[in-house]
Amino acid sequence: MKVYLVTSEATPYVKTGGLGDVSGTLPKYLKALSLEVSLILPLYKGIKEKRLPLDRVFSGNLSLGGKTFPYSFYQDKANAEFPTYFLENDELFFREGIYTEKGRDYEDNYLRYSFFSLAVLQFIFALGGGDLIHIQDWQTSLLPVYKKLYYPERKEKVLLTIHNLSFQGIFDREILPAINLPESLFHMEALEFYGKVNFLKGGIIFSDFINTVSPSYAREIQKEESGCGLHNLLGKRRDYLTGIINGIDYTYWNPEKDKYIKVPFSLKTIHQKRENQKYLYKDLGVAFDSEKPLFSMISRITPQKGFDILLASFAELMKLPLNLVILGTGEIEDENQLKRWGEIYKEKFIPLIRFDEELAHQIYAASDFFLMPSKFEPCGLGQLIALKYGTVPIVRRTGGLKDTIQNYHEKTACGNGITFDDYDSFELLEALRRAIRIFADQKVYRRIQEAGMKCDYSWVSSAQEYVRLYNKIKEQ
Repeated sequence: MKVYLVTSEATPYVKTGGLGDVSGTLPKYLKALSLEVSLILPLYKGIKEKRLPLDRVFSGNLSLGGKTFPYSFYQDKANAEFPTYFLENDELFFREGIYTEKGRDYEDNYLRYSFFSLAVLQFIFALGGGDLIHIQDWQTSLLPVYKKLYYPERKEKVLLTIHNLSFQGIFDREILPAINLPESLFHMEALEFYGKVNFLKGGIIFSDFINTVSPSYAREIQKEESGCGLHNLLGKRRDYLTGIINGIDYTYWNPEKDKYIKVPFSLKTIHQKRENQKYLYKDLGVAFDSEKPLFSMISRITPQKGFDILLASFAELMKLPLNLVILGTGEIEDENQLKRWGEIYKEKFIPLIRFDEELAHQIYAASDFFLMPSKFEPCGLGQLIALKYGTVPIVRRTGGLKDTIQNYHEKTACGNGITFDDYDSFELLEALRRAIRIFADQKVYRRIQEAGMKCDYSWVSSAQEYVRLYNKIKEQ
């Protein structure tokens, strides 16, 4: 089977979130299952500056709104695992940011990703096409719209993966002529969304199949409270909607072989894990009480990730016998509040307001508990990484967190984490208090640690599910 994975970001080239992790890792595992898979993304400024060995393989021109845009596709000669192609147009993609700059969306994002979707179609068909085009999120959601409009004879199927329904690509109606789409598509059964144009809605309607990044999230987005205005449409397409849990790459996230941590460890040598905590405290220059458990968060600092209920309960949280490390960036006001509390509670809390991949590995390895009190969470990767590192997740039961973390029950002695249901500060504090009680009984705590480390959330099993889904779509 020949598959093209089309995305706006992919590791190791460019990443702003989980989309980049999935897009960059999945092709490797699909190829291992004998699929012929290619990856296609824009040639951003940041990628150009890496000075990769690129070969030009295709050039063309594309007219949008009466303006002609020249473009070229390049292949990364250094990637021997699977073909990786980049679309070059410096006017649209040679910029400091990916989607934003100085905290503001680029005003022509509608044009940038419409151009990307249509140019990619031309390129794929110039290569001879294939069996399936796998697109990601709103940035590529016009691809099936263009395919239906301009290439109705093509037989390739389209699968849309929704990584986060809250980002939909919504723009003014007036953009339609500029992106070569007729006014006839501006109605409720196509692109119209409360008087605007909704790219993701187009992808949901015109794709052959839709999946999300966890089974629970696929069900949740069909309900009003989580559907972001598209719940009725997703309910109508429920027979063509499923969920597949994201995997993590255990060649990269593995405490036995992690090049970033001071003391490697495994399930058999889990007693060595806490040595990493001593090194972390030393490197951070903190004087935390080593007898208290270390809780951590590695996250975007936004309400979606639970920071509103965390901040509302922070004073009470700091009364508990624990230490806390938070690594991430996000909303400026919340960043500043965390910094202020970092000064007030420096004997037990340190905010690290930055992106630091190496430090993230060290925090996972050093922590006793990992916090993910998310308001909603399509899949979540942090809890999966935490499991592998013997760091017990504390999560709210939503989306992929609900699918991957089972609450520890004292009677059955089963479970790989601690969960809570209601999205409020009281529930979060109760979960933290329970974690502290469990930590005091090291026999029970070790049992939960070991259960987590035995879990298999590798991309091997997730890729197998994708292959089954691809075959199902192909046979429709």
